[in-house]
Amino acid sequence: MSNLGKNKQLTLAKHPNGLTQIDDFSIKEIDIPEIKIGEILIETHYVGVDAALRLIVRDSDEFLFRVQPGDIIHANIAGKVIASNNPEFNVGEFVNGSLGVQSFAISDGSNLEKCNIDLAPLGSWLGGFGVSGLTAYFALFDECKPQPGQTVLITGAAGAVGSMAGQLAKLAGAKVIGTTSSKEKCKWLIDELGYDVAINYNDDDWFEQLEKEASNRINIIFDNTGGFVMNEGLKLIAMHGVVLLCGSTSQYSQEKMDGPSNYIWLGSMRARLQGFVIFDYVERYSEARENMSNWINSGLLKIPEYCCDGDIGDFPETFGKLFEGKNLGKMLLRLPIAD
Repeated sequence: MSNLGKNKQLTLAKHPNGLTQIDDFSIKEIDIPEIKIGEILIETHYVGVDAALRLIVRDSDEFLFRVQPGDIIHANIAGKVIASNNPEFNVGEFVNGSLGVQSFAISDGSNLEKCNIDLAPLGSWLGGFGVSGLTAYFALFDECKPQPGQTVLITGAAGAVGSMAGQLAKLAGAKVIGTTSSKEKCKWLIDELGYDVAINYNDDDWFEQLEKEASNRINIIFDNTGGFVMNEGLKLIAMHGVVLLCGSTSQYSQEKMDGPSNYIWLGSMRARLQGFVIFDYVERYSEARENMSNWINSGLLKIPEYCCDGDIGDFPETFGKLFEGKNLGKMLLRLPIAD
């Protein structure tokens, strides 16, 4: 193929200081090259906006998958195959994968997933039906194992993972408490997602509220934020409780990350602090999606999304909104071509 036009790519202009700014990024346009044997050309419809990006654009050698100035910004995208020299992929099929913030992507097909949009809309394959939902599913059911009558605390409860984790914990029969950043989000968690309790951590008495609602202590802390909310929550961990470290959004833009100082409660309560990475469960994704699809169809599970319409150059502003707490559920950048 030739004369395919231009591909917009978002690159890192410089390492951010604190929260990212617009001028930390730059746009470049390149010709879309002809695909080679074994390759496919994908037109991006959705770009996933994930807080963990802030971690890998740090000026530090401590983290994997670093993005250096001049590199394309990492992100998962979902789109349509518009040309194929690979027998495993047909023109018109939908796929998702980690291909970066760009309007077109070329891939050899490795590490791509085909998206069955009869099971869930294309954008949802980047969120609740994708890595975010799968993370919540396996972290809860395989690692935390909530039981009826137990109390589960979800930090970052209105985010991409938290909004799914709370619903799944409810399906397991647990009492679910979520922490989030505003009164409006608290209402949304209860009214839309079925949380039992939602607490605004900006309230002066937020911990007293948590202490009252968790009078029998907290069996599971599903932590997406780190910081003071997780640290204070450790004071209420139950005997043989589980603290699962899923994310640390409060720390990603900090020059120096702060760990929990209340870890002594883990010892006295014989509790477990555990990390989690979803890619350990790749072979079981279809199992989780089958169950989630059944729950969605029966009205027991929702896939919350916060879509921002724009083009590749709008990604930096959209990413900033994530750290301003604008999103309810998974944040997506929906490109003009999106179906």
